[in-house]
Amino acid sequence: MANYFDFSSDVMDTYMFLIDSSSSMEDDAENVQKGLKGYKRNLKDLPEANSIAVSVSTFDTNLHLKEFTKVSNMDTSYHADGATVLYYAIVKGAEYFNKYIEAIIAKKGCVPKATFIVFSDGEPCHDKATMQEAAEAIKQLNLQGITTVFVAFGNAISSNFGTKLGFKSTKDVTDKDFIVKFLSEKLSKSCRDQSKSLKGLGANFFSQVGINSSNYSKTTEEVLEDDGWMEDF
Repeated sequence: MANYFDFSSDVMDTYMFLIDSSSSMEDDAENVQKGLKGYKRNLKDLPEANSIAVSVSTFDTNLHLKEFTKVSNMDTSYHADGATVLYYAIVKGAEYFNKYIEAIIAKKGCVPKATFIVFSDGEPCHDKATMQEAAEAIKQLNLQGITTVFVAFGNAISSNFGTKLGFKSTKDVTDKDFIVKFLSEKLSKSCRDQSKSLKGLGANFFSQVGINSSNYSKTTEEVLEDDGWMEDF
């Protein structure tokens, strides 16, 4: 369990990323890697950055939980292989997130704004939990006021799958070439908006985001030109 508590203020944001790293994501591994790097670059210089903690965890045949760190130190490594334990990742990821939030409350005496985001490109395969268990885990997060977000990568799964599981906010990224831009800009913009908000954005997590899909930002261009992502594998 992570124990990062040195937030710079009592207004804290915590993000739990659960990213599908099964073999079906192999062709998109480079884009996910670059997108995470772009997200990190877009947030690390934010005035509120020292009050943002992120865990970038992945799931394939197993769940790989990562520690929560300040956004400037977030882990952007990524590779794909194996099956898709989506339901299991949601159930155990929610438990892990709750323990972290409880630890913050005990240490700091205040409740952080919390966002639980799941990214997947396909339905479960060789899962260790059921859809009902995953839906119950999401229901409990929602009841706690945690923003729950489901992002569907590709055409093999849609945001409707996340809606069925009870996620407050869902998003389709059907154009695989858009993954870098989505992570670097759209997701980081939503997180920036939430960091400036007094409460979680909930179902409106993506609603305030407006970007022109025909153009890349300077940060995204830098990420696309960066070949150093291979060093993280």
